[in-house]
Amino acid sequence: MRPALFSSLCAAAVCAISIPAIAACQADSAASAQAVDLSTPHAAVNATLLAEATAAPAFSSSAAMEPSEALSGLPDAPSATLDGAAEGQSASPHLPAPNQPIAPKYTIIILPGQGAVPLSAGSKVAFAFRQEVSPFTMLSRVLSATWSQAIDSQPHYGQGWGPYGQRVGASFARGAVQDLATMAVFDPIFRDDPRYYVLGRQHKLINRAVYAATRVLITRTDSGHNTLNAPLLLGYAAAAGANMAYYPQRDRNFGDAATGYAGSLGGSVLGFEVNEFLDDALRLVHFRHD
Repeated sequence: MRPALFSSLCAAAVCAISIPAIAACQADSAASAQAVDLSTPHAAVNATLLAEATAAPAFSSSAAMEPSEALSGLPDAPSATLDGAAEGQSASPHLPAPNQPIAPKYTIIILPGQGAVPLSAGSKVAFAFRQEVSPFTMLSRVLSATWSQAIDSQPHYGQGWGPYGQRVGASFARGAVQDLATMAVFDPIFRDDPRYYVLGRQHKLINRAVYAATRVLITRTDSGHNTLNAPLLLGYAAAAGANMAYYPQRDRNFGDAATGYAGSLGGSVLGFEVNEFLDDALRLVHFRHD
């Protein structure tokens, strides 16, 4: 009975979010086409760069977020603001500089030196759904369920293939609520950027590790400033509450919900660390070159 009810709720939720997402994305495309003025050479270059970035979506890992040393003395990721103008980056937080490499619009990781196409509210909804179908996202959820099965942690479905299948389903449900609530709902409301801006190899290893870990609490606004990562904190809280609808009865209490919430935040820290050092790891095994 519970699985059938939960499936119906998930289907209704996806339909409710998908319809406005499609309409919003169509509106964004029309607005972008009208907003570009090709009367100057600089605008023409930016129009070409933006078109190329929009046409090259990429898939990557889950959710998240950037530099300056303005908040608690912690390093923050490179940004296309006035501070970056001396290094060849655009003085505008919205448009990359001419000839600057542009990250694909829907990639989650922005590397140092890359320009980033700004995301409107509708684009953030589309971004969230693209992350849901990312192979990396799916693999991470299966691995999470496998680890939970191995140590018999929450949710306590038991052992065996049947309970393992339930754990996998619960992992996908929890992750979907976390990502959609964070990126498709709260990021547009708070006007925050859901992407992760890599600090980069020009910084010390410890600074990069601390920077990545603090992205759970600190994120980047659409205008390039640091702020509290309210979307992630609220989105993960929403998922912890939703768990009560399909977790085993023994896990449906405030203490276990709080424990699950803390565990999800810890998993997010691990994800941010992967985002920070993934490019270095790929270069180390010669899968990526300068």
